[in-house]
Amino acid sequence: MPTDDDYEQTRRRFDELEVERQAQFLIEASASALAKGIEQAGKALADGLEDAVRRPHRSSCASQPAGPGAAEPETVQRQAPKDGGASADADA
Repeated sequence: MPTDDDYEQTRRRFDELEVERQAQFLIEASASALAKGIEQAGKALADGLEDAVRRPHRSSCASQPAGPGAAEPETVQRQAPKDGGASADADA
């Protein structure tokens, strides 16, 4: 990290530049800062994705109830027998 003296010296040199050179410097510095920020964000995203991929997978089937969920209607194949155990297929 630059010292206060380095910063003050750079600041004085910037002030001594012509306006066009100051504008050019600011554009270049902004582009550089933006590129570094994008690079850091990309690294953070890659690290997060890598962590997610390396986590042990939990089976979603093991945690789901055997029947339909609260918002899921029963289908003919999953309907509970209404006569105490005989299925609709046994009547055919």
